[in-house]
Amino acid sequence: MRPLLALLLLACSSSAPPRDTTSGQALSPRPTLDLRALAANPAGHEWLDFRPNVKKLIFAGSAETEHVAILWYTVPDGRVGLHRHTRTESVYVIDGRQSDGKGTYAKGTVYFNPPGSGHELSDSSGLFLLAYAAPPDFANTSALVEYTPVRLDTTDPALWSAAAPAALDSGVRTLDIPLDRSGGMSGRLIELGATDRYQFAGTYLLVVEGTCQLPEGALAEQSLVVASGVKPELFELAGGPCRLLGVSF
Repeated sequence: MRPLLALLLLACSSSAPPRDTTSGQALSPRPTLDLRALAANPAGHEWLDFRPNVKKLIFAGSAETEHVAILWYTVPDGRVGLHRHTRTESVYVIDGRQSDGKGTYAKGTVYFNPPGSGHELSDSSGLFLLAYAAPPDFANTSALVEYTPVRLDTTDPALWSAAAPAALDSGVRTLDIPLDRSGGMSGRLIELGATDRYQFAGTYLLVVEGTCQLPEGALAEQSLVVASGVKPELFELAGGPCRLLGVSF
């Protein structure tokens, strides 16, 4: 068994209490984004300059705090200098690839860097869904610690087969991603059948396969819906089949 899959199975069978999916506040419909359309026409959005040849589109939070954003390398071989993450960082590769000292992350990969980690990005291109529990620290890189990112390939069927049913009377399958609890972020993989219903309290949901029904409407593959702020909100899911990545601060 692959080490990461074993780790995920261990996390599912641990005695730690499950994340509460019934808490949170149901709010008015939230904006959604078609990531495929974004990749086809990134210039059609208003971007902030993050670093030379790297732009950022912020959906929740602000540049100086925890936030959810899209990162765009506007040139091939894009780079970001060495920086430290005081809390958890999450990156999902929408299109292209991202590289650091731990390897290269291809399209469909999501990885989480734990508190105290740090990296220098190079040989990167394309667009990335980014979530910070705290903004990167470019000044205190001497405090970096050795770490191993939690890396998942959302296109791997074996990843989803590790998920456990959410309840005996439901076909919903969920898998909590084993993240450092001190990092201020949690992640969950969710799989729904055609007639399933599910509540997720979180900051964003990304449909990685299939089509899901939300109050915002039908969300097709590579659709993103983000809470109005960085605090968890209640997402009401119905129908499928679909597979989703959910992240919560």
